[in-house]
Amino acid sequence: MDKYIIMNKNIPLAKVMLSDAGYITEVLQIYNPEAFPVGIFRDDLRKLADRLNQWWRSRIIPASRDGLRYILHLYDIESPAVLSKRSLGLSLSDQYWLQPVGSELLWENVNFFTNDFSKELGEAFFQKDSSRPAINPFTPDASSNGWLKKKWVKINGLTYLAKGGSVPLLQQPYNEAAAAKVLAALRIKHVPYELIVEDNRPLCLCPNFITVDTEFVPAYFVKEILPRSNNDSAYSHFLRCCDYLGIPDVKIYLQQMLCADYLLENSDRHYGNFGFIRDVNSLKFIGAAPLFDNGTSLWCESLNSEIGTALPAMPFKETQSKQLALVKVCCINTESLDECAALVQDTLSTSPYLDRERIMRVSEAVGNRVRGLKNYLSKL
Repeated sequence: MDKYIIMNKNIPLAKVMLSDAGYITEVLQIYNPEAFPVGIFRDDLRKLADRLNQWWRSRIIPASRDGLRYILHLYDIESPAVLSKRSLGLSLSDQYWLQPVGSELLWENVNFFTNDFSKELGEAFFQKDSSRPAINPFTPDASSNGWLKKKWVKINGLTYLAKGGSVPLLQQPYNEAAAAKVLAALRIKHVPYELIVEDNRPLCLCPNFITVDTEFVPAYFVKEILPRSNNDSAYSHFLRCCDYLGIPDVKIYLQQMLCADYLLENSDRHYGNFGFIRDVNSLKFIGAAPLFDNGTSLWCESLNSEIGTALPAMPFKETQSKQLALVKVCCINTESLDECAALVQDTLSTSPYLDRERIMRVSEAVGNRVRGLKNYLSKL
């Protein structure tokens, strides 16, 4: 058992106990509850340790990450939480971290925004041989969620997240690039993605949209800020939570997101991959985060014969059509809708792993969604 102080930059939040496996077991002392992560500190302090541990688990590499089991075995590490613990929980998505009790470490000296970080852990997920190179766990790769392989890299002094795809088609990186082009055409705020090839495998590359003075707040913790009443739908409850927190321009943001997800058949828009940006100094919300993580779209996990069918949707309704019904205003650039199928087709055509039949079926399916979206928006 080890004692740490959870910090927000140099503001102490709480003294906690971490187990040898890397999980929070006890809250020993509370210092500044107003600077806690959103949705964690509530009146019921008996469950604070559980909520902090849930938040902590959301920051570590998930068990579903491709290659994680092999990495833990290779380096004889008990759990991904241990990796995050060894890197002091530092991330490139926010400014929270673990200060060992008794140390005089400052955020300025350890953060990954202004200091270098090791790349061994991220590279280990992508290596093809079974060698065991030295590994320095002091890296933001220990605090990155999601099931696809990914790594943080620095290029010309700027920080980017590189993400791979799943075999055999490796379609997700191409989907990210295609989605970014579609979102740009529709004038929806988004994270730009570009394709690169590394060791004959495609990766998508995107810049970090968080700075030393901002944090990404996942929608999951926003929706937990208030109890949901029996009369509230998931959508109305979420809007109520956003209004309570004073987050600006939420409705337009969500409706743009739902239009894009309908168009691209994004089957993985869970509460962890959209959200908001908060100023860590004033603790005021700036607004919505740009849309990102569109890789699990365009029927990437479907057989060719299944492309175009409706897949289960998230987060507010069970199908994209039902989610589209939540859109009440025309909030996108409809003049560019007819370009979207060609943008998708042109991007997917650069992949050596996707056959022509699949690419054409995806393009035709997007064209059908374009017509459906135009028809719906015209009635508004």
